[in-house]
Amino acid sequence: MNILIFSQRFWPENFRINKIAEKLSIKNNVFVATEKPNYPKGIIRKKYLKSFFFNEKWKKIKVYRSPTIARGQNLFTLFFNYINFIILSPFLLNKNFKNKKINIIFVYATSPIFQALGAIIYGKINKIPVILWVQDIWPDVLKDLNIVKRKLILNLIDFFVNKIYINSDFIFVQSESFKKRISKNINKKIEVLFNPETKKIRKKNSNNKNFIITYAGNIGKAQSFETLVQAVKKIKNSKIKIHIYGDGSEKNKLQRNISKFNLSDNIKLFKSVSKIKIDIILSNSDAFLLILGKGEGLSSTLPAKIQTYISHNKPIIVSSDGESYNFVKKNKLGFVSKAEDSNGLWRSLLNTENLKQNQLRSISKASNKVFENNFELNKWIEIFEQKLEKCAEAYTRR
Repeated sequence: MNILIFSQRFWPENFRINKIAEKLSIKNNVFVATEKPNYPKGIIRKKYLKSFFFNEKWKKIKVYRSPTIARGQNLFTLFFNYINFIILSPFLLNKNFKNKKINIIFVYATSPIFQALGAIIYGKINKIPVILWVQDIWPDVLKDLNIVKRKLILNLIDFFVNKIYINSDFIFVQSESFKKRISKNINKKIEVLFNPETKKIRKKNSNNKNFIITYAGNIGKAQSFETLVQAVKKIKNSKIKIHIYGDGSEKNKLQRNISKFNLSDNIKLFKSVSKIKIDIILSNSDAFLLILGKGEGLSSTLPAKIQTYISHNKPIIVSSDGESYNFVKKNKLGFVSKAEDSNGLWRSLLNTENLKQNQLRSISKASNKVFENNFELNKWIEIFEQKLEKCAEAYTRR
């Protein structure tokens, strides 16, 4: 098949779609339409400023990049980064693909979901089926993060988001909660497609006498790190050390709170690192942390880091409502507490540190089973390729 992946985020930015594209390219011709990389630092490298549009090859994949306004480090530049891609992506597609036979367009729909407009318009005009893989629920996420508060504006956004769903030919979602949420308004078959991961288990470095709990990912408004600070204040004298790898809008605030409450021995902040390095770091950790604030959209998501954590067969500590809470609790993968419940998180931290060897083996066994059944990349790709072929065939029969 000739598969066009449409995604605002792509290599060298660290997103799961990179590995999916690489695996798909083994048996298929894969093209990627994206923008010039500038996530998360908001700066475009000089290499990509040499031409207005920029084409390159990554492994077996041809990558086509649109002119890009860098996301910068504030909401103003971020807004124009999003608008820029929405407006220019149809021109990018028309410029590079009008003479190519594309069987299907696959949209990796991270926020904002409006980025999918370019692919939908191009697909409609050229009669190519468009698959939308929803990674975030809009406008719920805007409401949860207090980015938009007025009900009129939220309803207007909801109206246009539903139009995107309606005009997509096929919809995949990354959690069961997403499926229920979208199905309320859209009379269309929706399939759950979890984010995949590769299995990477390395032997832990036994020289470290501390109990290392690692968080890897965004440090933003969606994550309630105030809850973590309040929980850790109660365990200052324990061997528990929280290592946080990542960047985001709330990182400076978190650093100030760590200093304010003298928690620098218990919580350590590190810069974002490569996927290879983070896998080594996770292998040398004793447990992992997933933390989210309250909100309908946040509680509906199953963050992709869950799959990464599970691939290492170690306890997961969840401070969240909804999908993440239920998934870890149901499959007995660690300890859970409700969003923004610092007492519950405190107990989870202590309970994890006190796990016995037989309990750790039980969690490892459960993690391995869940991973193999739902997330293992090679098996996932086989199933996914079958789904793509069925979608293309169903479209031609219309």
